[in-house]
Amino acid sequence: MPGTRPFAAVEVPTSLEGLLGYSAGACACGRAHAVDLQQVSIRQGALEDIERYAGEIGRALSAGVICDRVTHKAAADRVVDLLRRAGHRPRLFLVPDGAGGRPHADEPSLEAVQRALSGCDLALSVGSGTLTDLTKLASYRLGLPLFAVATAASMNGYASAIAAITVRGLKRTIACAQPRAIIADLSVLVRAPAELGASGFGDLSSKPTSLADFRLAGWLRGDYYCPVAERVVYEAEARATESAEGVRRGDPPAMAALIEALILSGISMKLVGSSGPASGGEHLISHLLDMTAAEQGRQENWHGAQVGVCTLITAALYERIGEMDPRAIDIEGIVSRRPGRAALEEGIRQRHGARTPEVLEQCLRKRLSDEQLRAELEELLGGWSGIWQSLGDTLRPPSLIRARLQAAGAPVTLGQLGVKPEQIRETYLAAREIRDRFTVLDLAHDLGVLGQFRDEVLERSRCLR
Repeated sequence: MPGTRPFAAVEVPTSLEGLLGYSAGACACGRAHAVDLQQVSIRQGALEDIERYAGEIGRALSAGVICDRVTHKAAADRVVDLLRRAGHRPRLFLVPDGAGGRPHADEPSLEAVQRALSGCDLALSVGSGTLTDLTKLASYRLGLPLFAVATAASMNGYASAIAAITVRGLKRTIACAQPRAIIADLSVLVRAPAELGASGFGDLSSKPTSLADFRLAGWLRGDYYCPVAERVVYEAEARATESAEGVRRGDPPAMAALIEALILSGISMKLVGSSGPASGGEHLISHLLDMTAAEQGRQENWHGAQVGVCTLITAALYERIGEMDPRAIDIEGIVSRRPGRAALEEGIRQRHGARTPEVLEQCLRKRLSDEQLRAELEELLGGWSGIWQSLGDTLRPPSLIRARLQAAGAPVTLGQLGVKPEQIRETYLAAREIRDRFTVLDLAHDLGVLGQFRDEVLERSRCLR
């Protein structure tokens, strides 16, 4: 099973200014690398730029402004006033709250937003993750240009070309278009609750493990991989790390650095046409926590807050697998002990209940035959030292990630998220099944150690304290 080996990718800019509207030449990976995002305003008073950006599209536009009850007061009223002052015809739509007292990115909400934008010339999302995802996908389906108005530096989805939507109980990432413009007014961002900035920092803290998963899937499974986005992600992570203390205090320069880094992280996904560089096993654990929140009597937490804690788990898992002696790995024993199709289906049914059909479909897409698994393990053992050498520059020890999260005021334990130990123990085992993406969770599963290492990994991550 030949994997993807290093190759010379095209060089792309790493600065935000250099990446706006960027289009690369031919790349050895076979894909075109381009950025559709045209304008970004990060400054005090950035909302004022909406008038100019809208004027470049046309006059007397019918503009759909999508918000919720919180972002309505935080910025949407001002957005409506600015559009009206410029001669446009704004239409305000408040996405209703769901469980936990805030909107959810699900099918009913998506349909409501799409109806609200019908007949408009321009869409504007005023909010963070959920509202941005809903408006990105709805505006894409309607063929509308989109301005994303950030109300918190809480996640990296502002600039991505995907939307995370729960469909039939399963959280999916669905392709859409990047916004035409992103407006991040620092006077709005610094007024957001401190936990939202900490959430954004948590989202960025996952990039070392998500990039490792992206490389690993290319090396071992031959999945699409291109290093073109890596420097963009590395520098985004470095910016966030440097501003950790300022993020905790809510300093405007730190918030500016954080939101820029989050935007760059989103651009990295657009460059390769995949969420892979910024979303790995830690995101699967977080997504499953979201999907099971209601049935377990929990509230969904902020995306980045969960991702930061889940990154401690996947970083600890990488660390533990890297300590294995490859000579002690019994390939034939692993292959002989793997469950058959019927046992796999029954296990998924027990773990996922009503979501079983969708989860089973995703899981089967990456399930190998006995022969393929044997070949993969032989490939893995034959290149063991090379794999860990290739991942060495991206991985971080969980102790370092934890220290950085704490510096930014981000959660570092599951108790801070309202997740019980037994809930994460179940989620840790089941998360790999909800998507066909290959991550460190699958590496551990294929080596037969996912369950064996569970308690040690959770203890090593210190997330249970």
